[in-house]
Amino acid sequence: MEATKADVTPDKELDLSGLLCPVPIALTSETVKKMEEGQILKVISTDPGFEKDIWNWSRQTGNELVRVEKENGKTIAYIRKTSGSSEPSLWYWIKFHALGVKLHLKMFLIELNPFLKKPDHFITFVAISEGTRAERFIKGKFKAVLLPVPDEIDPHCGVVLAVRGEKEAKELYETLQKEGFGVEALYKREGKNYKRIYP
Repeated sequence: MEATKADVTPDKELDLSGLLCPVPIALTSETVKKMEEGQILKVISTDPGFEKDIWNWSRQTGNELVRVEKENGKTIAYIRKTSGSSEPSLWYWIKFHALGVKLHLKMFLIELNPFLKKPDHFITFVAISEGTRAERFIKGKFKAVLLPVPDEIDPHCGVVLAVRGEKEAKELYETLQKEGFGVEALYKREGKNYKRIYP
C-alpha cells in the first residue's frame, strides 16, 4: 500500500535541481549508501528522465521507492534504505559516465561519416545495464551498435542497439526477448522522427 504524505517523514533531503543524467541518480545512490537501514531520503530532481531512472535503480539495488510525486516540473522521490540493499560504488558511476561519453562520440562519428550506411532501427531497453549486457551477448551474431538513446525517443539516460533494416531489427529484438533481456520497444527512424513500430 502506498504511503500518504503524512506517513513519510524524510531523514534527509537532496535537491538536485538543474543536474542532468547520470549525476542525479549517482548522487542519490551515494547518499543512500551512507544512510542507516530504514531511513528515508527525499530527492528533488528536474531531470526529465529521473523518474524512470529512480524506478530502475530501486529495483536493481533493492531499496524501497516509497513514493514518487510530480510538482512544477520536478520529480520528488522518497526512498527508504533497506537491509538487503546494494548500491553501486563510486567507481561504477565513473565508468558509467565514461561509457556515456564514449557512446556519444561513437554516435557523432557515425553521423559524420558520409560513406557509412546509417542505422535506421533502434531497440530500447528498460535499463542501461540490460543494453550493455545485450551488446556483449550479440557480439558476432548480429550487426548492431550500442548508442545513446536519441532524445526524440526518450529524454532520459539510456542506450539503444542500433540496426540497419527492419527484418534484422525484429529478429534481434525477438532473440533478446526470448533470452530474457529487458527489451522495451523497436523504433524506426523516418527523417528526423522516430516511430515506434514493435511491439
